[in-house]
Amino acid sequence: MPTFPTSPSYRSINTRVRNYNLSSESLNGRIQVRSLGSSRREFTVQFPPMTKADFEPIYDFIVARGGSYETFDIALENPTLATDETVTVRMNGDIQEFAAGVDGLYIFELDLIEEIT
Repeated sequence: MPTFPTSPSYRSINTRVRNYNLSSESLNGRIQVRSLGSSRREFTVQFPPMTKADFEPIYDFIVARGGSYETFDIALENPTLATDETVTVRMNGDIQEFAAGVDGLYIFELDLIEEIT
């Protein structure tokens, strides 16, 4: 399994937990919810401004994954563990955006979905 580059390190991680439920609403306004009993984590990994040389390995890695087609491992902080956790993920969608500023620095964040096997 390919592993996401560890350098440069990311600046922050936003984690969301998505629960899967089915709900229906009757004409009188009563809502019934049924849990499908599953959930997954979604992450937004933000990087500090990077030079072109720092950004190129990350860019090459992302292009090689083919969007959301291929999974990969990434080390992410887990607030419930004392160490980082290796998570198998795929990109959330087939479009990843980055900005190249007038100062020559690249701004980038990556949206990921946990792959539950």
